[in-house]
Amino acid sequence: MKRQGVSARFEGKIRAYYVYYVASQTAFDRGIFVLFLMSNQFSGEQIGLLQAALFWATVASEVPTGIIGDKYGRKRSVAIGLGLFICYCAGVILLSGFWPFLLLYCVYGIAKSFISGSDRALLFDYLKAHGREDAFLRIDSRSKALGALALTIAIAVGGYLQRASWSWVYVAYGLAFVVSLLAWSRIQEILPERGDDLAHGARTGILQQAGVFFFQPHGRRLTWLIAALALVVGAITPYYIFSQAIFQGYGLEPHQIGSIIATAELLSAAAYLLAERISRRLSLERAFYLGAMMTAGLLVLNRAGDLRLTAVIFLAVAALGPLLEVLIGNHLIGQVPSSIRATAMSIVSFAESTVTSLGYLGYGYALARLDLHGFVAASALLPCLAMGCASVYFKRVRGAFT
Repeated sequence: MKRQGVSARFEGKIRAYYVYYVASQTAFDRGIFVLFLMSNQFSGEQIGLLQAALFWATVASEVPTGIIGDKYGRKRSVAIGLGLFICYCAGVILLSGFWPFLLLYCVYGIAKSFISGSDRALLFDYLKAHGREDAFLRIDSRSKALGALALTIAIAVGGYLQRASWSWVYVAYGLAFVVSLLAWSRIQEILPERGDDLAHGARTGILQQAGVFFFQPHGRRLTWLIAALALVVGAITPYYIFSQAIFQGYGLEPHQIGSIIATAELLSAAAYLLAERISRRLSLERAFYLGAMMTAGLLVLNRAGDLRLTAVIFLAVAALGPLLEVLIGNHLIGQVPSSIRATAMSIVSFAESTVTSLGYLGYGYALARLDLHGFVAASALLPCLAMGCASVYFKRVRGAFT
């Protein structure tokens, strides 16, 4: 009976994590936020500055917030992030003007970084504390799949809410974060393991521990895999965002483009669900090489200039990206010590964001001055470089055990 009670509590915490994650992904404004800004008389340059402010606020705060999560608790870090998201939604409803919105977008970026890495680190530590860390990939991929489905529905619902009022869009968004915060409050905090993570780990700061780890042979090897993941994400994410401009160039209407993107989200959900099955059938090395090669080939095919082929390519790349990210992320999170796990995941996010930012700059320049299809094809170089970085990692891992 006691064992059943423990099992019921364990399953209850996992369900709470699912509710937290799904609610946090219901971005009702995702498909229409640019239209909202335009309705508030923001110019194209101002909208670009707001997006840049959000992005750089996220990048600048990634590592510091990861350190906060490791030092003061991952549960507290995520709760702060969710609270900031709620403040953002309230601010969007109550405030107006460029400078207040610039501040709000910085708040949004910082909120993202408080959550980034800490939620998954706490989930992994909770599973490990119960001897169930092997279930991390299944739970993580399932939560991401449910989150992608929730986002697809939220995009559609947001359009209908906007017909009533823009405020209703952000009221719904804020309430979703309230639900997420309530679910997160049920998650049990797990203190990072200090005993055997790093020498003298308990007596040194988080940043120093991270530095010691990444200068050790195992940590140095991992940097190659982090670089490989960052290169793949840096190729796929800007392509995903700027695909709107590509489809617009074919003469598609906004609702048609939205339908393609919604389909891509559904395929992302399917990819997340397939991740665990693929991990059983293929080694991480083979899965990464296969995924990176397919991504590179698909990006090159964009030069064909056919609408139907471009749509198929976009949907395939949209599915490959989440699959590779969750497989590599699952491997990375188990390779770093518990005491710096949130910091390490923030470093991964920082690397991804840095490469992605360069991709955004490249796509923006290509959109204004170059052939966008040609630039997409040229971006296939990034997955090729990723395979090179991954080969160094896997070769050194094999060398360490021979």
